[in-house]
Amino acid sequence: MALPISHIMRTKVVFCEEGTPLKKVSELILKENVGSVLVNRGELSVGIITGNDLLRAVLRAVDFDTTPARDIMSQPLETCESGQDLDHALKKFEQTGRTRLAVIKGGKVVGILKKSIAERFKGLAGVYQFSPMTRSLPFRRG
Repeated sequence: MALPISHIMRTKVVFCEEGTPLKKVSELILKENVGSVLVNRGELSVGIITGNDLLRAVLRAVDFDTTPARDIMSQPLETCESGQDLDHALKKFEQTGRTRLAVIKGGKVVGILKKSIAERFKGLAGVYQFSPMTRSLPFRRG
């Protein structure tokens, strides 16, 4: 059985508007304890900002009080469907060169999949039995 990415995605997703100042984006990442923030244009997610994007902005001496999220976000936002398997996601990572994919279900973002997590779980996929009830590994919570 192939491992669906919905089993290993992070379900906590944080959003900001594309005009949000980078200072607020940085505060969101720290407050919510996440590694990335999705950038929205209205109801549509159009980009993503990671901690590394913010670090690059610091090194370029960008003003975090006045620079909007749209200026440093990675775009277009790469996505995959929640029912797709891990192998499909790993191919998408390889094709796009991205480290995160937004996971979509019914046209809405329901999670974030990190490349490093997907690569780790690739090795575990044949070792553990997954419970259809919890849709998770026995040691993973949340």
